Amino acid sequence: MSDLELLEKLHRTWVQALINDCWNDYAAIIVDADLSFDTAWNEYENDFCTSGLLVYLPLHLYSLVTKEEEIQKVLKDHFVNIAHGHIWVNMTTFPIYYRVKLLEVEENWQKTIKFLIAKSKELNQGLITEKAFARKGREPIIYNEMKFASQSEIRIAQELEMKGVLFFPLPLAVRHETGNIYEDHREVDFLICLDGTFGILEISFHPDRYEKDKEKDAWFKKSGILCVEHYPAEKCYNQPKAVVEEFLSFLYKHKR
Repeated sequence: MSDLELLEKLHRTWVQALINDCWNDYAAIIVDADLSFDTAWNEYENDFCTSGLLVYLPLHLYSLVTKEEEIQKVLKDHFVNIAHGHIWVNMTTFPIYYRVKLLEVEENWQKTIKFLIAKSKELNQGLITEKAFARKGREPIIYNEMKFASQSEIRIAQELEMKGVLFFPLPLAVRHETGNIYEDHREVDFLICLDGTFGILEISFHPDRYEKDKEKDAWFKKSGILCVEHYPAEKCYNQPKAVVEEFLSFLYKHKR
């Protein structure tokens, strides 16, 4: 069996092993990867030998994996388990190296990127956050051509991306009732759609804003968005997977 055939079989089995153990999110990472063996010269055998695995990931997934030791451990444990006996090396010390999958160079790519950079500050999203930040001399954070108010929000967005869930970050909601913009316009952290049912996930930085948050929640519930959940910013940053999974389980119960 050639190295290419072996890699394809290992790749397919690796993904399946993760799915079988309910690590679907991590399987979604690996399925988009390109694999190759890292080789080193073996002076005893006077030949090159396999010394590790190179995993090439899209840029956003590379950033996610290399920042999370838990993801790396789960991925490696499953690979070592399925590769045992197929790669003739000591699997207990077999390293996995993550690399960025380089982008294809399209024609006039510099012009395209300049356009995206110029348009990034004109995104019709995060308008209220942008105004609030401007008063403090700050700017929203741009991730993947989306505006965010915090790294906690970006962690949640990345988790939603991994799950393939439809979501709207910092959307502006309008219901013209009073003629007062500050009462008729509301912005939430995430509007999420699960099989046609919408819910709102809010990230809380101020635990003492109960009354204000309650009034805002009621504003949306008046129009039929009944699933509105708040999570502490610290938990969203440190445990985004747990937050998203819990929220989606709540939203699923509201399906009509």
